[in-house]
Amino acid sequence: MRRSVIYVDSCVVIYAVERGDDLGDRARHALIGADSPLAASPLVMLESMVGPMRDGHAEPQLRMWSVFDRFEMLSAGPDAYLSAARLRAKHPGLGTSDALHLAIAQHAGCTRLWTNDARLAAIAPEFAINVLETA
Repeated sequence: MRRSVIYVDSCVVIYAVERGDDLGDRARHALIGADSPLAASPLVMLESMVGPMRDGHAEPQLRMWSVFDRFEMLSAGPDAYLSAARLRAKHPGLGTSDALHLAIAQHAGCTRLWTNDARLAAIAPEFAINVLETA
């Protein structure tokens, strides 16, 4: 059963927190204007924390970390990993993390996956939405 929950890809979180340009504005606007609860996974957290941790300053790390208070955190069990493997086998250009994002969102029953990745949107056009695409 699909829940009215939006899975948010790492790129959207990173742009919303780190970028001060138009892309960052679009990401923040999308997250603030969401019509359903937002969800993420530990994979989103991992990918989002790399930049602030690489920077080495506490403030950017805390800013990124605090964003996850707004998300329902989804788990990724063995079935999600198996589905991700199937996706990678079917779509050779799809990377492991992108396949796993898609599989986690689908297994959790999310209604949408927000991304800025055209490949994900092409693979699952009614589910993965390039939410930052300009009209």
